[in-house]
Amino acid sequence: MYRAFINLPADFKDIDVAALPECIDALAQVAMREGTHTGPWKIEWIFEKEPDTADLTARLVLQSESHGFALPALDWTVETIDTDTDWLQMTYRAFPPFAVGPFFIYGSHYEEGVPEGLIPLQIDAATAFGSGEHGTTKGCIQAMLDLKGQGICPWNVLDVGTGSGILALAAWKLWKTPILATDIDEEAVRVAAVHADVNGVSIGGSALSLAAGDGFNIPDLQRKKPYELVIANILAGPLIEMAADLTAVLDKPGYVILSGMLVTQATEVLAAYEACGLKMRERYDIGEWATLVLQRP
Repeated sequence: MYRAFINLPADFKDIDVAALPECIDALAQVAMREGTHTGPWKIEWIFEKEPDTADLTARLVLQSESHGFALPALDWTVETIDTDTDWLQMTYRAFPPFAVGPFFIYGSHYEEGVPEGLIPLQIDAATAFGSGEHGTTKGCIQAMLDLKGQGICPWNVLDVGTGSGILALAAWKLWKTPILATDIDEEAVRVAAVHADVNGVSIGGSALSLAAGDGFNIPDLQRKKPYELVIANILAGPLIEMAADLTAVLDKPGYVILSGMLVTQATEVLAAYEACGLKMRERYDIGEWATLVLQRP
């Protein structure tokens, strides 16, 4: 196994540092970040195979540009680590289980029982950003809970950029309806399939389907349209670019949950979808992150 890390100056904002690991989560076993404004930041990943630092740098640069800040030249340190030490278990213990609404989210290292009355959801994501603790994931889960509370039961759901698969699995546990989860990264789709298995969610048929591919040019995505609910927790830039394509596969009427954007980016994202005829139904701001719920009349 390999440990790779970078250091960033102390003047980087918390919100910018928090946004960076997401673009590498699907490639890494574990990611950690530490630091404060009084000292340098350190972001560290653990990989099963030796990482390509040029590829990692390119991903981080794109991520930073999409969030509107610049990275300095990245100096990577890559070290082999002792495989006799269970690094994954040591790191996972830094992320204790937690609840989001009725969902009890925990990792495989958690050995105690699930609290009575809560819906178990096991996610061994690389960091809190992929496991449900991040503000964008919390916002999406809260949006789904509120839609269900209003009596909305979508007959067909699409989760674009599924990552760890947490939102697709939460949607399945809420509605038991056909769900298609897609991601441009094949490794993310593989991880989502593993999480489906450990959570007892069947793949295929009328349950959960998974597909890797480029945006909305995925054959399964087009074949299964229209969708009464589309979930996209990605980044502000891609959300704006896909507005027309997303609307084209949305049912009439239909609902959209968008997240992955900063609060300061929400107005621009909303404008792109209003131009496609969608109306805002609800907005959730959690920390620096925004989640929008839109409806197609």
